[in-house]
Amino acid sequence: MRNSHLSLLAAVTAAGFWGLSGTAAQALFALYGFPVLGLVTVRMLCSGLLVIGLIGRKGRPPITVTFVLLSVLGIAGSQLTYLEAIRYSNAVTATLLQFLFLPMVAAYEGLRGEVRWSWHWSATLGIAVVGTVLLVTNTGVGSLGILLTPLGALFGLLSAASGAYYSIAGGRLVKVHGTWPLTAWGFLVGGLVTLPAGAYAFATYSFPASIPSVAELVGLVAFVIVFGTLLGYGLYLFGLRHLPATEVGVAASVEPISAGVATHVFLGVTLSLAQYLGGALIVVAVALLGLRRRPRGGRPAPDATAVPPGRSDPPP
Repeated sequence: MRNSHLSLLAAVTAAGFWGLSGTAAQALFALYGFPVLGLVTVRMLCSGLLVIGLIGRKGRPPITVTFVLLSVLGIAGSQLTYLEAIRYSNAVTATLLQFLFLPMVAAYEGLRGEVRWSWHWSATLGIAVVGTVLLVTNTGVGSLGILLTPLGALFGLLSAASGAYYSIAGGRLVKVHGTWPLTAWGFLVGGLVTLPAGAYAFATYSFPASIPSVAELVGLVAFVIVFGTLLGYGLYLFGLRHLPATEVGVAASVEPISAGVATHVFLGVTLSLAQYLGGALIVVAVALLGLRRRPRGGRPAPDATAVPPGRSDPPP
């Protein structure tokens, strides 16, 4: 399997884990009133320490301004704003707003000359956008609906901006420092920054009087840590090693499919025909990415996105 196809598979898998994790987080907030800042802190610190325990301190990235910004604004910021968007709206609304990171990344790479547009690439991006909109907005009574509140919209847009920064800056740094060292130490730095607020959130948190199940609570938190954080972010960064951020963003459009299916299966929400069509369009867009012809080195073909030679400097 070529590096580009392996990276595409990693990005799709990461998006699937994020969608499932978003639904798990929504259950934590709705059933247990779990604190958002506490969940962000726990998931990052546990994931970072777990990976560092497995790989050791070898390959630790230098503590530069770019790395700290990636850890705080990109990794911690994207999680905090996304989970707050879920708390003030729902998982699907938060996912839709977060998906706006894709046009942000595409515009950035286009302005910097890192994206060479063609009809094939434009069609792929358009299919992904239309599919996402259909999946999460075409609803009826009792179906998977949009719950838009002022705070939900604000945090959703902030999560899109954080995701765009994470994709752009992470794509540069992962090529230098490697996937798992950057993931582990990024989690650790981000978790330490949010630790005071997270500790306060836990200190003021009290379990509901009629808690459904302690085992279920622990299982949901563990799922968010392992699949939604460690594997989700690690696989996404791996995808950025061999693909442009815009292409990885299209692959990440699988996330609302995963969130919608999980909401349907675990929360009993009914999906409409238009939502199934939207999911199918997203699958088509990802398939088009996988079928694009690439040289053996894994770089995009001339009609696709490309990074000009020598442009490896991290963004400011």
